[in-house]
Amino acid sequence: MAMEKLAVIKDTHNKGITALSYNPMKHEILVGFEDGVIKVWDYSTGEAGKLLRSVREHDGWVTSFLFWGDAKLLFSAANDGTIIAWGSGGAVYDRIPIGSPVYCMAWNARRNQIVAAVDSTVQVFNMRDPGREIGHVIDTKAYVSKEHSDIVKCVVCYESRVYSGGYDQRFIVYDSTFSYKGNKSLSVVTKVTKAHDAGIICMCLARDSDNNTWVLSGAFDKVVKVWSQDGQVMHKFDGFSTAVTGVCYVKPIKTIWVAAGTEEAAMYDPKSGENVTDFIGTFQDEENNGFPLVMFHYISDLGHVIGTNSRRHLILWKYNSSGCLTTLKNKCAMESLTYTRKVPLLIFSGGSNGHVSKWERLQSNNFMYSKEIFLQSEAKSRLTAQIAAKYDWHGPKRILGNESRPKPSFLNTVNQLSSASEHTSNISLLRSIFVENLDLLVVASEDNNIYVWGFDEDAVKVLENMRPADENLIYKYAILLGEKAFKPIKKDKEGSKEHDSVTNRVAGFICKHVFTEHSSCVTGLAVVGKETGYNTTYLLSAGWDRRIFLWDLEKACFHDTFRNTDPSALESEELASDGIIMDLTYSLERNEFAYASSDKLVYIRQFSERGAEMTLSAVLQGHEAEVTQVRWNAVLTKWITGSEDGTIRVWRADGMACDLVLSAQGAVSALCIDQVNGCIVAGVQEIISAGKSAGSRKYRLVLFVLLIDGEIKANQNSPNICAVPTFMPLQMLAIYTFSFPGFQVITLSKSTVEKCHLLTMFSFPRVYDPESRKIVQKNLGHNDSVRCIIHIPERSQYVSASWDKTVRIWNAYKKSRKKPAKDTTEFADS
Repeated sequence: MAMEKLAVIKDTHNKGITALSYNPMKHEILVGFEDGVIKVWDYSTGEAGKLLRSVREHDGWVTSFLFWGDAKLLFSAANDGTIIAWGSGGAVYDRIPIGSPVYCMAWNARRNQIVAAVDSTVQVFNMRDPGREIGHVIDTKAYVSKEHSDIVKCVVCYESRVYSGGYDQRFIVYDSTFSYKGNKSLSVVTKVTKAHDAGIICMCLARDSDNNTWVLSGAFDKVVKVWSQDGQVMHKFDGFSTAVTGVCYVKPIKTIWVAAGTEEAAMYDPKSGENVTDFIGTFQDEENNGFPLVMFHYISDLGHVIGTNSRRHLILWKYNSSGCLTTLKNKCAMESLTYTRKVPLLIFSGGSNGHVSKWERLQSNNFMYSKEIFLQSEAKSRLTAQIAAKYDWHGPKRILGNESRPKPSFLNTVNQLSSASEHTSNISLLRSIFVENLDLLVVASEDNNIYVWGFDEDAVKVLENMRPADENLIYKYAILLGEKAFKPIKKDKEGSKEHDSVTNRVAGFICKHVFTEHSSCVTGLAVVGKETGYNTTYLLSAGWDRRIFLWDLEKACFHDTFRNTDPSALESEELASDGIIMDLTYSLERNEFAYASSDKLVYIRQFSERGAEMTLSAVLQGHEAEVTQVRWNAVLTKWITGSEDGTIRVWRADGMACDLVLSAQGAVSALCIDQVNGCIVAGVQEIISAGKSAGSRKYRLVLFVLLIDGEIKANQNSPNICAVPTFMPLQMLAIYTFSFPGFQVITLSKSTVEKCHLLTMFSFPRVYDPESRKIVQKNLGHNDSVRCIIHIPERSQYVSASWDKTVRIWNAYKKSRKKPAKDTTEFADS
């Protein structure tokens, strides 16, 4: 749910824009200029069309437009002292002399009256029958209110209320309840003589879907104020660098947009008064041209916004229901995501810097999230302490022999021989999972370790024992405290669980354990809970070392490792595949786990507490490149896989056949299953254009990953066109080349790779419905590879993490029983 830039009209006029509006009857955009010219653009298709006409009937600045729906007349006002009525054909219908500059017009729908800001007065005009042959369509004998002492710049009407603001810094509220036919009087309800510290420039009405109504005002004092209907200040927004020249309320996203000398609009929540600019990606995703925004106009019929900037450009934004709800910024590339369902719902993201970020949505609005960081240094400290305790390095009785220690596995022996630097060089957090029944956050790292974070039990005990000194105050002020009042802790299980959940989250996280058996990157995690019939909660882990380990999470210890009992196996019995393991998932319904490999295969095995009994159930074969993602679709009871070959495959539960092949038209970097409707949410990477070194030509993309003795292969004709994210290890470099006549492959040195230019890459989540075989939703916003996607059914949201250093939150796709929408596109079958 976001506003996205639709179009920019750069060639408007050689004079400044002074008025902006929309004609709902003819679907036209109206723009007025300093020299009296009015230009009209076609907007019948919801997109900026051609210029329809350009007229000049005013002799001064065009200041305002107004549409009278019943008579199908359009009015324009200017500081030349005239109001012109325009017919449906675009010709002048009537010219009404007012005698003084008209700065603004508003329509009083209850009385069918025009309320106009004329010089330093507010005037009310009755309307006449447009069919009459004699006289003007407006009764020029107006009621004049002289409450202002300087130019009245703004007028707004809502029901029986009229609001005005002027250069005299006054904000006045009138009531037209007693204004009946033939009586145009306005009675003053509220007069705020010092509404702003300088003249009021702009004003608009804001009304949300809950029928809350506000009046917004912006002034030369660089302040925006939010007023109630009776003229009371509710919020004050300041800190702008220049005068506020434009303000509007965008109803679809429930935010206030402010133009005040910057190329991006400042955005606020009118209910809480919070600045939500950093959490909404409307302007973050745009290529800014450096020209400050000046004016806004909201089109209520379409949910679109029209704006202008200092270069006289006309900018159009449209509402996109599948756009990004919230953008959470980070200082590094994001790799992994998980969340906990317990209240309050928390989202955890892992980044390339080794830190874990905990996000919690604020209660004041749906845009803002609080952030807490779990430092990688704390996890490393836990690892150091764990190794010290294991070998008793600092104790007086250091054990020199291994007689009293359990016999280590093959991989444990490798870790003992490896240097400490191997566990600290690469620190990206590649996978994460939250174990609900144990309140544990398990994070797999590129440094070969698995970090287990949990709530600080000591802090929990302190919080549980915290009570007010005088408990009589609880009952005395209970009516004031409401739900926040302390209540006796219930002894029942359900009550204690809810209490523990909130208390734990207040206490915070600490790193409790570190699992160190892996000898390379850990890229797969899966939890096998007690609901499967086992006596404890197990963790499955896999990675580039091609091994699968089983951990007992309740005892926080190593349990067993996968062992291949096939007598035909040529390599070590602990190797689970021929290629590195890219991903791993578990099926509760079938008690099976599947893991994707770079050998283009997906292996499905029966889960067992004993590593030697993890028998092979099936092998999914069909992808033409390494398989990066594998998921179990519990709604459809299917296995879903995604690959670098640009396809998503749907397999039968027994793995015996592939039911469907979906063309993603790009490398699949992330997969998620919608837990409600079974749709497939995929992060697909597309390259739109190359860097400057590629020139203006566009080429067909060929995507591959090669590693031959540590050397990278690429295209000879343009060796500098490749995507080399600096935070990626050498083994994961993705080289993107383009097809040229006479294509040849050469070897690039490491120094050449370091000088490569980055391509312009766009990666975005897509939602596929495997039943209707259609792309039902596209979520545009990320500008680099999407690394992880999760579905939060409690909020009907998708959350995605990307290398563009953002975590983005989107509305989940809601499957309708009606016929498919027109804009859905079928995807190709391979």
